[in-house]
Amino acid sequence: MLLFVVWFSAYSIRLHDAHRTHKADLGQIDLAIWNTAHGRFVQEIKDDQVSTRLTDHVEPIFLPVSLVFWLWDDVRALLILQAAALAVGAWPIYRIAERRMRNAEWAAPGRRSASFAAWAGAIFAIAYLLMPALQAAAVAEFHALALAPVFVAWALWAVESGRWRQFVVAALLLMSVQEGMALLAAMLGVYALARESVIARGVFCPEAISSSAGDCFGPDAGPRNDTARDTHRPTLLAGAAILILGLIWFYVTTFVIIPHYAAQTYGLAQTPYVARYGALGESFGDVLKSLVARPGPALSIASEPARAQYLIRLLGATGFLALLGPEILLLSAPLLLANLFSSFPMQYFGELHYSAALTPYLILAALVGFRRFTNQAQPLGGRKAALSLGLTLLAASALISQVIAGYTPAGRAYQQLGPGWPAVGEHERRLARFARQIPRAAALSATTGLYPHLSHRPLIYQFPWLGQAEWALIDVTGATDRHPADLRRAALQLLETGWGVVDAADGYLLLGRGRGGATIPDAFYDFARASKQAGQGGPEFSLDITLGEKLKLLGYDLVDEPRWRRTVVRLYWQPSAPLPQDTVIFVQMVTPDGSVVGDTALQPAPALLWYGPAAWRPDETIVVSTLPLALPVAWAPSVAVEAGGRPLTPHTTEGAAGPGAQVQVAADGRVTLPPWARRNGWLAPYDEPKEKYPTAARFTGDNWSVRLTDTAMRYGAAPGRSYLFSLRWTSDAGAAPRDYRVFVHLRDAAGQTAANGDATPTWFVPLPVNQWPRGFATWAAYAVPLPADGLNHLATGEYTLVIGWYDPQTGRRLAVGSPDGNASGSEFVLGKVIVDPLAGPRPDLCCLMASECCASQE
Repeated sequence: MLLFVVWFSAYSIRLHDAHRTHKADLGQIDLAIWNTAHGRFVQEIKDDQVSTRLTDHVEPIFLPVSLVFWLWDDVRALLILQAAALAVGAWPIYRIAERRMRNAEWAAPGRRSASFAAWAGAIFAIAYLLMPALQAAAVAEFHALALAPVFVAWALWAVESGRWRQFVVAALLLMSVQEGMALLAAMLGVYALARESVIARGVFCPEAISSSAGDCFGPDAGPRNDTARDTHRPTLLAGAAILILGLIWFYVTTFVIIPHYAAQTYGLAQTPYVARYGALGESFGDVLKSLVARPGPALSIASEPARAQYLIRLLGATGFLALLGPEILLLSAPLLLANLFSSFPMQYFGELHYSAALTPYLILAALVGFRRFTNQAQPLGGRKAALSLGLTLLAASALISQVIAGYTPAGRAYQQLGPGWPAVGEHERRLARFARQIPRAAALSATTGLYPHLSHRPLIYQFPWLGQAEWALIDVTGATDRHPADLRRAALQLLETGWGVVDAADGYLLLGRGRGGATIPDAFYDFARASKQAGQGGPEFSLDITLGEKLKLLGYDLVDEPRWRRTVVRLYWQPSAPLPQDTVIFVQMVTPDGSVVGDTALQPAPALLWYGPAAWRPDETIVVSTLPLALPVAWAPSVAVEAGGRPLTPHTTEGAAGPGAQVQVAADGRVTLPPWARRNGWLAPYDEPKEKYPTAARFTGDNWSVRLTDTAMRYGAAPGRSYLFSLRWTSDAGAAPRDYRVFVHLRDAAGQTAANGDATPTWFVPLPVNQWPRGFATWAAYAVPLPADGLNHLATGEYTLVIGWYDPQTGRRLAVGSPDGNASGSEFVLGKVIVDPLAGPRPDLCCLMASECCASQE
């Protein structure tokens, strides 16, 4: 527990210090709690209006939580509190497991049995702490739901040990966490009633009737009798009270309080989160009716691969022992079903805080399952072997689950978030300089990445919303939730309407209403200057490319975020003399077939917007970072520079400057840098397709010939996407007499062309055959768009992929021959392609959250 608190407190604080927290959710929740500490219960800001969190959630737990700010008035206090609350839940888990082990019918009195029970209880508690669903809540900024596991575990322990007063307190605290937790509390009331029921005794506590060696109903060991049962009537009353109170509180919060405030703010008549279940109904009642009366659609949704995997991940962390305790899992049904049937992918992928409250149920169900598993396994190898096998299964599953999806340094999720320990540089530390200049009580507008660092004030808005703000703080290099051009326009408009620059440096811009200067000081642009960035060395990948006579490209870095498959390309430029006023730099990302998938013309780099090339000083190194881009599997950066409306001619000493070189220079002056590909989630240099097979075909005509030597293609294709494949060509002669192109036809069973993708051979850049030297060999990529709707809709079925060469001016084709007989006249059959809506990769979390991320699954 101590290790958990230390690690996740340090890690979550480090993420915050590295400016990787945001208004949603840390900033807005911190604001509501801080306002609560100062007598304004859960007051927050929506857009430019003072509002309340009651529009979305009812979280009375924030009242006692707010007291933490009387001890330490800092948002990081919440992160520590959250880590501690998650960790403390391990203690009641340990007590339950240790007690059940000690009271089991096979447990013999004595020190060895007590020692085994303690160690077994520790394994269950550690398995709880290792669950990725629990750890995800510890790194997901701050949420009330992260406080629920400890109250669930405490209530379970109180029922287990017959402490009805503790049970009532724990259940009431659970209700106060959030409106949905009231249903979990009600189910715990059912559990308390069932545990005290003679009828349910064999279900919830089989050892109480199978042996006289122990009793798991009350605090005292020994067999249960009617007189003892009379002493547990308060627990029956407590269970009934919590059941009724939980249902009432859920109704009041969900159907009275939230709709009342949501109607005032959003114009909605119900909680906005009901929209997440639109597939099952338009209201909570409709959703409930669908689950009961129309199980077909519900089962169809639950059987979707991503949702089925969600259940597998949760249960797999317990070695699937939890499946053997279904009556315990049933207690978590309100939350489990809410996550499973939600249309919000974060919920049914087990991310963020949504599944944390399920972890105590999973562990207790695993404890019940462990008992049943060992009872069944004992006749096969003896009691010790069965116990060892069950505990080994639980421990191994917890460790494997941690490696696959955990947030400790051993876990894949931790590596994908960064990877590694988040870096806090001089830029992040410089925020303190600006924060000191803003009065603590002043109304402020800040960009989303700065919001949680400055939210301990009554009024703070997310820029460009101003409301009553007298100050505005912008970081043009961090998270803003705004298009860079819109952000710049909004900031400059303030300078035209009575606001002034109070301070500026390294991308930070502090503005005041009616105070400060009218111009932005030069220090603001230091964020684009490598020489002014502490710790900023040279580029990781060096280049020596001169464009025109005055501008040099020194190299580039890649800053990758594997979890969301987003990449920042950071280019290093150095002018040797002042550049013309109309100098424009274009940065694009291109795929093997030449498609543009990222373009600074549409997604401007902040450095180019604020500090254009004409302002660059001779011999200073300028760092131009793109926005985080979701890119396909394979791509390459491509740059071009224009002045006077004409491209600047590039000169490079980085390898050959012709087709196939690592740095390719096109005739139009565009420079394409070495390509990259995402393999198993990580970026790596890209040379050629990994999966390919040899192909032999020869195309001839006009005393020129070219051979097809290798093919890389898939046999499945999904409508609505482009079917991608690559071919390796080798020229038998010099340059072709004409600019021949490749035709690509996808034909149906009747021989009709259903889709085509004719193109000049392209491998990140066009490679016209009339420029090929003798013996030139290259891969070329092709894309065939597959329509999914309209008149040209592609029906599911088998198609034939046919290629050939032709002269685009005359339409004349080259003849083809092949030893395998796949050639016929001027056409070569590459193979069969199955068009099927299910042929594409299954959407993962990244793809479901951002459609542009799907391309990286190809």
